[in-house]
Amino acid sequence: MDKHMILYRGSLKSCNYQCSYCPFSKHSISQRELEKDQAQWFSFVKNVQKKAKIMNIGALMVVPYGEAMIHSWYWEGLAWLSAHIEIDAIGIQTNLSFSVQEFLDCYIKTGGILKKLRLWATFHPEMTTVTEFSAKCRMLAQEGVQLCAGSVGVPENLNLLQTLKQELNLLKEDKNGIYLWVNKMDGLRRSYTQKELTAFLEIDPYFGRELMLVSSNKALCEGRLFVEADGKLRTCNISSVLTTQKCWEELEDFPSPECCRKQCSCYLAYGGRNDFMNQILFGPYPLFRIPRRPKAVFLDIEGTLLPNKGSTKIPSNIMSGLEALVREKIPLFFATTLPYKKAMERCRGIYHLFSGGIFAGGAHVMLKQKREYFYVLNGIWLPEVLSLQQEFGFRALVYRNHEKLYKVTLLRPSHRFWNVQETEELMQRISFEDEAIRYFIEENCLQIVSAKADKASGLKMICHWLEISPKEVASAGDSEEDKKMMCLSGSVSSG
Repeated sequence: MDKHMILYRGSLKSCNYQCSYCPFSKHSISQRELEKDQAQWFSFVKNVQKKAKIMNIGALMVVPYGEAMIHSWYWEGLAWLSAHIEIDAIGIQTNLSFSVQEFLDCYIKTGGILKKLRLWATFHPEMTTVTEFSAKCRMLAQEGVQLCAGSVGVPENLNLLQTLKQELNLLKEDKNGIYLWVNKMDGLRRSYTQKELTAFLEIDPYFGRELMLVSSNKALCEGRLFVEADGKLRTCNISSVLTTQKCWEELEDFPSPECCRKQCSCYLAYGGRNDFMNQILFGPYPLFRIPRRPKAVFLDIEGTLLPNKGSTKIPSNIMSGLEALVREKIPLFFATTLPYKKAMERCRGIYHLFSGGIFAGGAHVMLKQKREYFYVLNGIWLPEVLSLQQEFGFRALVYRNHEKLYKVTLLRPSHRFWNVQETEELMQRISFEDEAIRYFIEENCLQIVSAKADKASGLKMICHWLEISPKEVASAGDSEEDKKMMCLSGSVSSG
């Protein structure tokens, strides 16, 4: 079972920065309010430690109003949570205005595990300089802390953000540097110009996802929970309070998502959904916003790239993710049971983004303009198959490359699916002799290929050609045919 993620927001509503647009800089917090926030945070931490195993909590992120990391109790709580064996990662949003060295000393002294720490650092041009902010980012990264940095996409700040990008790319331990994200600017009252859009995309390859309209879908929000200091529960930061009769302290399982707003309007909303593209781009806990950057990506077509049956339209959230991967120079590959020509027809709008793929259930493997391989069949048994077409109600589609057979599809009308019993009966009627074949059912299609051909074998072949390990790539699919491939690589399910 996949582990779940919790976001926490305390009662803290104050900040040590005085940004002109921010309401939290104007709130003068009292000692009593600080003590209340501290008590609520420690109570929450204690509850997480108790619930982590029974609720299958894998990650936690603090998303405060204002700035929490200037208060040492957050340092201690994060350290305690990181030490919990069930928890894979803990993180927090922060402006990095605290002393990095004091934080690291406290965190380690309290038993914190640095490799589990994730920081979402926000750059505020009104309150700090590029040099000061980037130096703190690099110091944290050099100590083994994973982090991202970012700012609002204010056109007037473009030069500053370009300079910050250059500074964050100087981290020698990682050729990609520290990822700098850009949030779209609310209140701009106009669209970004093409020049501005191009500039922001050069800074943040994923910026296009900030501009897309993402319709809400509660089916994609299982396994996420937003907990407030008073125990109120939400699915995410912008959803309504859940109607469950239990508060956080009484909870023993993740409540089901409820109806939500029409659109997921910010990263904390759309970035936490259980869609395969989020996990391809940002790993198993995408809300930390730290890019995964696999060395290649393999994607099923039907049910994954094209989730709507019969449609050739790629949904905007998938399309923006593909474009981001291309901007990151990460090669894309199809992984499909469709033959090559049919796959190109289904994906005519995106095939130019791909570097090849695994076709015909693994029987045809291709690296564009470089390498190609077919697992061929001798086909001595093909006349027997053809003789059974009328009896079993199918039409045989035969696929060849230069007269060499590599796949046979036994196609029935769309309303008549193959079942296991009649498939086995048919296979027993055919004398395959010494030919080692593999067959599998896809609704009204019965597919026959070489026993050596499957998506996992195709993925290994392409990885060999690229001189990378299967564990360095990512893949996604939604069927039995995808499982072996997905186990081989760092993978996610799309269904």
